[in-house]
Amino acid sequence: MRIQQRKFRPTVLAFLFFLPVVLLPCLAIATGNHAKPLTIEGKKYLPLRVLSRAFSSIYKEPDTKSTKIEANVPAFQAFYVYDKKASTSDLEPLGWYQVGTDNRGAIVGWMNSDDVFEWKQTMCLSYSHPSGRHPVLMFATKKDLEKYTDMPDDQRIEAVKQLYKDIDDGKITPDFPVVTVEPKMAVDITKQFYLLPILSFEDVELDNREARLLKLAAVTKGSGSARESSDIRKNKDYLGNAVMTSNQAARKEARDLTVDVVWVMDTTNSMQPYIDQTLKVISQASERLTSDPKVKDAIYFGVWGYRDSMDIPGIGYDVKNYTPDLQKIDAFSKTLETVKATRVGSQGYAEDMFSGMNSAIKDTAWTPDAMRVIILVGDAPSHELEHKWNISKENAETLRKLAKEQKITIMAIHIKDPRAVNYHETTEEQFKTLSQNPGVQTPSYFSTSSEDLSGFQQLSSDVTGTILTLIEQAQSIGSNGGGNTAVPSPDSQVASTGTTAPVSDMVVTTGETANAQNGQDVNLDLLEDTQPPETADTGQPATKTLSNQTMKAAFVQWIGSKAGAQAPHDIVAWVTDKDLIDTDIQALEVRLLINKRQIDALRETLQTILKAGRTGQISGDDFFSSLQAAAASTARDPKMIKRAKSLAQTGLVPEFLQGLPYTSRIMDMTNELWDSWSVDEQDMFLADLEARIMAYETIHDSPEGWVQLNQGDDPGDYVYPITLDLLP
Repeated sequence: MRIQQRKFRPTVLAFLFFLPVVLLPCLAIATGNHAKPLTIEGKKYLPLRVLSRAFSSIYKEPDTKSTKIEANVPAFQAFYVYDKKASTSDLEPLGWYQVGTDNRGAIVGWMNSDDVFEWKQTMCLSYSHPSGRHPVLMFATKKDLEKYTDMPDDQRIEAVKQLYKDIDDGKITPDFPVVTVEPKMAVDITKQFYLLPILSFEDVELDNREARLLKLAAVTKGSGSARESSDIRKNKDYLGNAVMTSNQAARKEARDLTVDVVWVMDTTNSMQPYIDQTLKVISQASERLTSDPKVKDAIYFGVWGYRDSMDIPGIGYDVKNYTPDLQKIDAFSKTLETVKATRVGSQGYAEDMFSGMNSAIKDTAWTPDAMRVIILVGDAPSHELEHKWNISKENAETLRKLAKEQKITIMAIHIKDPRAVNYHETTEEQFKTLSQNPGVQTPSYFSTSSEDLSGFQQLSSDVTGTILTLIEQAQSIGSNGGGNTAVPSPDSQVASTGTTAPVSDMVVTTGETANAQNGQDVNLDLLEDTQPPETADTGQPATKTLSNQTMKAAFVQWIGSKAGAQAPHDIVAWVTDKDLIDTDIQALEVRLLINKRQIDALRETLQTILKAGRTGQISGDDFFSSLQAAAASTARDPKMIKRAKSLAQTGLVPEFLQGLPYTSRIMDMTNELWDSWSVDEQDMFLADLEARIMAYETIHDSPEGWVQLNQGDDPGDYVYPITLDLLP
């Protein structure tokens, strides 16, 4: 059994705006003689809060002429609201909020409505990977957006294409319906933190697909321009940056590209021929790199070996890191010579591949600011979650999510032994799940027969060659178009044929593309945006084309991070969560801001549920009876658990999760559902809990991705924008 796909539901979305904000501790409404915060309209207990914008001020009285108590309040500072005053005349258009730092009467002063916005829930949006989709258009009003969503599909597509053309051409009139636009380059939320809190929503259909109209605020963490509106009708600087493509930015940033390539290899007794072939591929790559020292210095290699449980006599190891520090190619070639397959056979066909991938993702000594690539090579599936020899307690889904969070691209090479055809489907499913990279529609999965060593060598050479080609072209771009070289016009670029082609993100014509500003040729063939064709014999995507697509998506992500692409800021606008042209593509992802105390609470909750499930299997008690006993140490009300009809009603679920707009088999668990499952199905459910617990521990302990929203925040107050599919 798998956790159900999370999705928005109208019946649940009504709760969205009444959730406690995670930025401050969830405290009870003050009692006694203390002043009490205002509550959200229509609610008895949930307090109203506001978040400050960058460089806002707190005044002694609701008047900008009164004494300033604090200037330059940090962005995203959360305050309880104790009083509200609406504007009294056209001469005084500002509304006012009396704010406090807690709900026990610690009032600090007044903030005007230009300096804050109300945020009544913990959820926000983030942009999905930009490859293969159009930038998010942010409309000034709901009516402006509905003009397009209400059109017949064909008419909407043509009208939206015209909007994009007008934006690229800079033809922005004062009444232009789009107030701002997502930049074409990828925005790295871990480096250029932005917040897109949801202020309002409405469900609609586009091309007979479920979609949402969302009113959001676009805010960035304090910077010099954070309060300079990104309204493209007024701010031409932001418009110019927004329409700059990754291709254009590459001419300034690409020469700094560094790539870490880490092989994760099955080193059981059947794999020695493929280890030897990999060494040949690396040796050939070394010869290729010797001609250009700059390229040679821009790539580092590593290798992890995985086998199986140490319970097997003579197996040697479960997982081994042969490269505690990543190596240049010459040193790596020597290291690969020491990688040997065990002569001891495994017990059964499956190996502990998940533990090998888990260690590579979490424990590789990645080079700072490098593009991260893992190449998985194996001929067998991994032990599943519930198996005692899956040391990592992870599965393909959670490992894929962790790799995405750490911006790791995975390519998987499956060696198919004709004698093990019964295992091919499971192995392929696991490898494809792991290699489903953001920005690429097709998993970066390749297969070859175990009887075709030359085919494996060619496949490995193609994959490795794609990476080397990217580095070579990056160096070429950097040397030819870097420095202070002017960027080509955003309206067009000139191909070597002399024709003019419209610029789109990383889309170039075949052949060499001339730099129109300096006349120097830059080879960008690798970065063509083509769909991988299927080959006639295998039905699989062509290796070079798919690996090109994979590395292109990784490069788009890297170049956006390197160039410091900025998200829209200081804007309130209406958007759709789907691409307005290709409505099957998700343009915005829903995330939940969660702090370290809350992720600890999640882990504790799942550990309690896991313990109850294991105990119930042994004792034969029903699920909720076991849960009462397991929760005894957590100071929860056992009567509430006894009365509960589902896990969501037990009081064990942390408050910040209650009412979130997604469905979950965990929260919907009942005695009847539990009893209806076989032992194997129960084991799969509990194993999934264990995988999520391990994922939470990884996120908690990782230094990456945590954001300090306010000056002086303790590390426990830092927040992490966790995706919904990692929630229980």
